[in-house]
Amino acid sequence: MNGVQYAASGGDASGSKARSRLLSLNSPRGKETLRRLLTSACRSRAVGCAVLALALGVALLGASQASAYDRPPLLERVASYFAMRPAEVRCPSLEEWIRDPIWGTTPNPSRAWGYTDMINEHIVVHPALCAGAVALSDPALPLWQRATGTLVLVHEAYHLRRWKWRRNEAKVECQAIRHFIVGAEMLGATPELANELLPSALAAHARMVTLFPEYRERHCKLPLWKLPITP
Repeated sequence: MNGVQYAASGGDASGSKARSRLLSLNSPRGKETLRRLLTSACRSRAVGCAVLALALGVALLGASQASAYDRPPLLERVASYFAMRPAEVRCPSLEEWIRDPIWGTTPNPSRAWGYTDMINEHIVVHPALCAGAVALSDPALPLWQRATGTLVLVHEAYHLRRWKWRRNEAKVECQAIRHFIVGAEMLGATPELANELLPSALAAHARMVTLFPEYRERHCKLPLWKLPITP
């Protein structure tokens, strides 16, 4: 996303819905904007500086508390590989994910599986999918959770990558599904497990491109699942 410009990987929100530009209070730009407002108001004596200072502190404290998240080193290493630069990957709690201002304030907002903030340069992934990607080799987690978590992580990493197609959902998603096996193996999967996860990743990919045509790259060559049998 671009400030936040949607770089979603499916879910129930299309890319066009989330292309709003938001200024996060917890971002350096957001904090600096608040400080400038405080300085300007104090100089003009429009309101009491003490009152404004208190309001600023409450705002920044609230933003900081609302922005608590995990940054799993494994996910950041894998995302950095595909982004071809350092990548910040945020895994929020479910409550924080639901409260994320990107989804708006309607009673039943549509949400995606992840997004990339291209102004503040970070990736945010749904908590369940973060858990799936982190514990890729854990058979206790369903295949869909582990496979979709991997696909979303690689997808968002390509949005973070500085290449000419970074804002093109179709090109990005094509790269994500084509490099799914590599991503899964970097997350700890054996070649056999990566192949076992592939059908679920292909199903998640098919869902995206079916519901949201802007994610479909007509000439994308999909990876093939290998029949797991021996001669």
